[in-house]
Amino acid sequence: MMIASPAGLPVLGPVERKVTYRLYPSKTVRDELLRTRWVHCFLWNLALEERRRAWKEEKRRIGFVEQCRWLTELRSRSALLSSINAQFAQVTLKRLDLAFQAFFRRVRQGENPGFSRFKQAGRFSDFGFKQHEGDWRLIARERSAHLKLRLSGIGEIPIRGKARTPGEPRTCEIFLSGGRWHASVTMRCRPAREHGCGAEAFDLGTERFLTSARLEPEKSEPDVFEVANPRNLRKALKKLRKLGRTISRKMEAAIRKHGKRKGFRISKRLRKQYELLARMHAKVANVRKDFLHKQSAAMVRRSGLLITEELEPKRMTASARAAGKSPGNVCGKKPG
Repeated sequence: MMIASPAGLPVLGPVERKVTYRLYPSKTVRDELLRTRWVHCFLWNLALEERRRAWKEEKRRIGFVEQCRWLTELRSRSALLSSINAQFAQVTLKRLDLAFQAFFRRVRQGENPGFSRFKQAGRFSDFGFKQHEGDWRLIARERSAHLKLRLSGIGEIPIRGKARTPGEPRTCEIFLSGGRWHASVTMRCRPAREHGCGAEAFDLGTERFLTSARLEPEKSEPDVFEVANPRNLRKALKKLRKLGRTISRKMEAAIRKHGKRKGFRISKRLRKQYELLARMHAKVANVRKDFLHKQSAAMVRRSGLLITEELEPKRMTASARAAGKSPGNVCGKKPG
């Protein structure tokens, strides 16, 4: 549903938007965040093993409600699992349940199902909190435009970030990306966007980012312009290759020292190189995301109608490698 704001801007009905905040935890809080993530990863693996065991031995599917009862019994016997809030743990169980629902849906539709896997702590994505004001809370800071985030059982953490449209906080997810902690907060809000009166048609490309034709109401001919492709990855490729060679050299040295290619001990220096590589990739991703947001916001601000072609990039580039032998071949199909 769409209504009008007092300023005349179109306002959407209540929607949920994600707002990402950067966290600045102390060393003590950072250690507690890592420990909490490890416990949630341990719970994920236990719950996944329980579902697999029930199907293998009893040919029985386990749902979310049954696993919540299983968790209550397990927490009474495990000091590790009882160290985190039961509702926090249920968020992880719910994610596993949604993963299984998606698996069975893909099986019914004849798609590649992709069964859930056991996870290492370093590859476990994030953990979540349910109720605002109960499990977690956003707190205003004195003499500062930024906020604090209070997490039950962890403490208060200074954060930086701003919601484009303020709203009612609903849920919170904590994740580690590029060596930095972030909070993804779901806000229930009514976004209002300023926009122009003209119509704009654009076409995305590879050599150029996009080619656009914008027609204003008082003009008879459209204004055509192009936006260059920033090539963010290409600009960082030299540093990424140099760092990749350093990591490869250190890995080969560790393999020779331990005599095995898997499960060898990772030194502190090699771990730092991994973290540096992750930060560099995260920086490239952030620059690319910032560019895309700025371009889309500028298009919405200057136009009231946006037109583009519905494309399937996979089909468009399927014959690129074999173009010399069979030009026009799409997804293995012969032309004509």
